[in-house]
Amino acid sequence: MHNERRILVNTATLGAGEIAGQLANFILVVSFARSFGSGALGHYSVSMAVGAIAALFVSMGTHGLLIREISRDPASGRDFLGTLLPAQLVLAAVAWLSASGVSILLIGDPHAAAVVMATCGYQILCCLAALLLTPFQATERMLVSVTGWGGHRLLTMTLGLAAIGLGAGAGTVTLALVIGALALIVFAWIEGSRRFGRPALRFAPEEALKLFRVASPFFGLAALGVLYARGGMIILSALATPHAVGLYAVADRFMVAGGLAPNMFNTAVYPALSRVAHTSLADAKALAVRCLRLMLVGTLPLATMLSIFSIDIVRLIFGPQYQDSSRVLQVLAWTLPIRGAQWLLASQLAAMDQQAALARSRLVGLCTFLALTPLMILGLGYVGVAWSVLSCDGLQLALYWTLLGRTESAPPCTIALLAPALASAVTLLAGAALSDLTLPLRLLGVSLVMAVGLWVSGAIRLHDLGFLRNVLSGKGSPQPETKPG
Repeated sequence: MHNERRILVNTATLGAGEIAGQLANFILVVSFARSFGSGALGHYSVSMAVGAIAALFVSMGTHGLLIREISRDPASGRDFLGTLLPAQLVLAAVAWLSASGVSILLIGDPHAAAVVMATCGYQILCCLAALLLTPFQATERMLVSVTGWGGHRLLTMTLGLAAIGLGAGAGTVTLALVIGALALIVFAWIEGSRRFGRPALRFAPEEALKLFRVASPFFGLAALGVLYARGGMIILSALATPHAVGLYAVADRFMVAGGLAPNMFNTAVYPALSRVAHTSLADAKALAVRCLRLMLVGTLPLATMLSIFSIDIVRLIFGPQYQDSSRVLQVLAWTLPIRGAQWLLASQLAAMDQQAALARSRLVGLCTFLALTPLMILGLGYVGVAWSVLSCDGLQLALYWTLLGRTESAPPCTIALLAPALASAVTLLAGAALSDLTLPLRLLGVSLVMAVGLWVSGAIRLHDLGFLRNVLSGKGSPQPETKPG
């Protein structure tokens, strides 16, 4: 029980830090978009995406490997970091130059070089900071890691907003990213040296290469995730204007914020699923059913509200010049329940030691996404990326369900989906009927319809919440579900 509670405390700590950091980043992005327009936001978003992929070839999957190894032997951290840091510094220089060059080619505007180089540099520097912070995560000292990441984002926001207030250009504003990342590296070096000893730096390419080989499975899983998350932005930048990329990026930023809660929920549930699946697949299925229902009760209403008020949300936060982004937001909003369910089923598969099958399914989803996205862009413009994401998210969810179905462990979809889906459908109709009202009255009316719909349909069930609380606190094993619906 001590382990489960510690996991929950760490999850809450990481979640709170991530929310604060993402809020700071969101404020800076909104200010950047309002000040410099959709074209500059497109430059920023493309270089962020390319930089994230380049960072993969700096870490080479060692993050997951180091967490596993240092958690077993904390004293080994100095040697691991001492071997990897010099090698990754060399890779970082190559990755930064390559990412900057590719981004400028995709954008087709040499005048964007300052924004591109700063943004790509930020992604690379954050990769190095993550390496230095790995021992804290491995030894479950999450507060130090959260303090570092949250502090650097707050510093970045403060410097960026100050630069915008002083009338600086886009390139100067993005230098705040670099300063924030460098500050994070300094913080991680000082705190890591104080708690674990200074890394024993040595340039040993053969030893580093050996670690990269051992970490290759972690690299593969990380690469699949990053390519799927960033690939659409990169393909769009190759086929459309920076203005179109900026419009898509606005809606995508809302999805980052909207996905925080289901992601944290899944992180909290995963240890419990792992513990229960170790003793009984039937009990794990019962837990997954209830968790899936709770996930959908949270994400389907959120998707509904985002879809109904998409124009108002975009206009209020980013300004009327970004109103066309609401078309993307209306589509991407429905990825929230699909991805929430997808993450939960992926955790169930991982708890059943089905990592290899999970990776194959992710690869199928990625290949389909990379093939479908250009066709959707050519047919539907930048909104096509959103439809491609929605389609491939649905495909991956179906693949995960199929894998679980082979062992008769798949949670029944109808039971979990029907009640919140009914409430969402009624709310969508109410939103259309109330469209001529003012925003406050429309928001009040739609919210009341949603709340009543969830209550009447039985989407919220108190015994599910009690069941989940008991499992997460380690008070006992769940029993298989006996009531339908």
